[in-house]
Amino acid sequence: MKLKLAHVKLYLQLIAGAHILGGLLLPILVDTFVFDTYNEIVFRALGAESTGQNSNITFLHGLFGPTIASWGILFLYVVTTTFEKPDKRGWWTILFACLAWAPLDSFLSIQKGIYINGLIDLVVFVAILGPLFMARKHFFSSPTPTP
Repeated sequence: MKLKLAHVKLYLQLIAGAHILGGLLLPILVDTFVFDTYNEIVFRALGAESTGQNSNITFLHGLFGPTIASWGILFLYVVTTTFEKPDKRGWWTILFACLAWAPLDSFLSIQKGIYINGLIDLVVFVAILGPLFMARKHFFSSPTPTP
């Protein structure tokens, strides 16, 4: 089965869209039943239940939503423009954006015992980089224009 660049582009655009939508919904949903299990895991890992800081932690999670949404908007732009004119710089930009986020975010989460974040990071990291590496030849076969 031959990999079509348009399919990889659409797939990565959908991941970007999920970041945008999820980030915008996070402040609304973080303190609802949808996040009950996640919040319990985080509260337990941080020892928040004994300090009465649960509402502060859910507020900070919600505050993180716009950051996720903005990363999704930027990711959508980079994916869209890079796949319209595949070049090395665009491919490397996507790779470095993921490397700047996932390893450190995962490490810090695991260090605090919030293993669910590490798992989420790993799943999304692989979901982005797997197709990106499969499509790599399309980005490195054409010369990168010089500014």
